[in-house]
Amino acid sequence: MKKSLLALTAMGAFASVAQAQSSVTVYGVIDEGYVGSNVRQGLGGAVNTTAGTMKGTKGGFTSGAESTNRIGLRGSEDLGGGSSAFFTLEMAITPDSGSTTPLVSTTRQAFVGLKKNGIGAAAIGTQNTVVYDALLASDPTGVNNMMGSLMHTSATNAAIALPYTSGLSSDNSYNTRIGNSLTFKSDKFAGFGARAMVVANSATTSQTNTGGAAAGVGGQNNVTGAALGIDYTWQKLNLTANYQTFKASANTSAITTVPTLFGATASGTTGSTNAAGANVQDDGQYYAANYDFGVLKAYYQYLNRKATSVSAPTYYNKFTSQQIGVRSYITPTIEAWAAASMGKYQGMATIVTTGTPYTPGQQNLTAMQLGANYWLSKRTNLYAIYGQAASSNVALTLNGNTSSTNANNYAVGVRHTF
Repeated sequence: MKKSLLALTAMGAFASVAQAQSSVTVYGVIDEGYVGSNVRQGLGGAVNTTAGTMKGTKGGFTSGAESTNRIGLRGSEDLGGGSSAFFTLEMAITPDSGSTTPLVSTTRQAFVGLKKNGIGAAAIGTQNTVVYDALLASDPTGVNNMMGSLMHTSATNAAIALPYTSGLSSDNSYNTRIGNSLTFKSDKFAGFGARAMVVANSATTSQTNTGGAAAGVGGQNNVTGAALGIDYTWQKLNLTANYQTFKASANTSAITTVPTLFGATASGTTGSTNAAGANVQDDGQYYAANYDFGVLKAYYQYLNRKATSVSAPTYYNKFTSQQIGVRSYITPTIEAWAAASMGKYQGMATIVTTGTPYTPGQQNLTAMQLGANYWLSKRTNLYAIYGQAASSNVALTLNGNTSSTNANNYAVGVRHTF
């Protein structure tokens, strides 16, 4: 009898330890408020039959101004000896879509991995890119979805999006996340940390038909890439340097196949931006520094992205920007930020098989943003954000209209994290 009681006690203790060593957390963000936008687009040029200024105004109650709405699960299991397993499954949600299944949306992140204390963690799945992870940790605006920062150009929200010119459109600045990826994030050593990514999704098939419309459909269809980020922290100074390169190539891509940036298919939405590119060599760089002075934190950022046609490398477009900003707690419950940025956008030349292609001039870009949070608790805040952006006059296509854009938007709302 005593042995049975001892055995039951031991089993119960073991079950309690096992349960304590494994955990799953439900988390998410719900962000709702009022968002308004104004745009003035100057149209000119001899070929333009409606020369003048186009104006547009939109406004209404919508979601995701400060943070994209999401829900996720993340968990970990202690494997012993300083090792653990972990996973994340995160979905974007669209509370204003009217869908009967608002939680069944697009995947933002989905990965599983292993961690060893003192070394680092490796994971496989759909994950944030190296540049996006660095930006999340070093941006004075908090990478919100409002206009006013050239670090993360955005059409704000599809519900109130306005016709901006290319240099101010979504997805020009960097790729947010990517699937079919293996990542490694090291622990910190003497203030240094490293983040690396490898992307592989390749297929090679043989031609299945000898003639007719389906002939020649075989060959390669490859998505590959690599990235590396280095972080350094010394007292109140933080530095980061990041480079990533992704390539999407297929034997069916002709010279006239226009390159598509990685993630570009999700422009202006609150969904996933992990779509692979097409016929493109997509290269990005991001460098940043910030210093905490106590009363405020000061930021500097530099970003560069170049997209080159795989089938015709002389055709490319390029986006470059830099930003300065500050962020500070004015009181224990009121947090404010300000940022100003400038940059350039080089549109892609008109793709032609004969003759001379048209290469548009560079657009000069400027932007600024002001914002504040009033924290009701650690998880709930009210916010107010104002941003504006402008692009200089340029014709992006041969014999096309020249255009310049000046736009602004503003938002007030409430955000809750859980």
